[in-house]
Amino acid sequence: MYGLRLFKTVSQLTVTVRKGFALWYSSYFGAASLFTNRVFVAFIIWALFAYSSFVIPFIHLPEIVKQYNLSRQDNVFPLTSIIAIVHIFGKVILGIISDLPCISTWNVFLMANFTLVACILTLPLMQTYVGLAVVCALIGFSSGYFSLMPVVTEDLVGTEHLANAYGIIICANGISALFGPPFAGWIYDITQKYDFSFYIAGLLYMVGIIFLLIQPCIQKKQPREKSTEEAQV
Repeated sequence: MYGLRLFKTVSQLTVTVRKGFALWYSSYFGAASLFTNRVFVAFIIWALFAYSSFVIPFIHLPEIVKQYNLSRQDNVFPLTSIIAIVHIFGKVILGIISDLPCISTWNVFLMANFTLVACILTLPLMQTYVGLAVVCALIGFSSGYFSLMPVVTEDLVGTEHLANAYGIIICANGISALFGPPFAGWIYDITQKYDFSFYIAGLLYMVGIIFLLIQPCIQKKQPREKSTEEAQV
């Protein structure tokens, strides 16, 4: 009797797990998958390119400081601390700006990305502590666009899919952050200069921004394709 009850419990548990797995699989890889949304796929590609470039200044900035013999000034007020402190204010201020009725959150997001990539490209050109501090402050401020990412993601996929979509974006950020610094180190091993790590990181970031720029074109194309499919049905 006890064995029969145990078998019944295990069977019910197995059915529940199978249903849960089927629901999870269909939400990520089925016909209703987020990966069938081309706009969202373009956003994922941006995330893969962007975050790998964003973490490189934190890794190689101390070496740039040593290269220009600015260690004494950096010890007084580290440049990485400037990025971190201004980043806090950037999140708040960019959030306030994007909440204004006459301002588009998407445009604020794009402008912050353009500013960040410009700073990454110009950072190795700054050979004074003040110049590096200004660029680092701009990096910290523009990287405050992370506070806008949930809003941008919700605009792309809707409230219903926001939780899954944002999780995928964060996962893409994590993967790119894992491979970005080793790639920059590999570039240094080849060139023996840290400057090229920043230049290539900036160019990779530009590739990601291109995928942001083509998203409006994809959004216009997708409704046409859906309406054509519905008409054929």
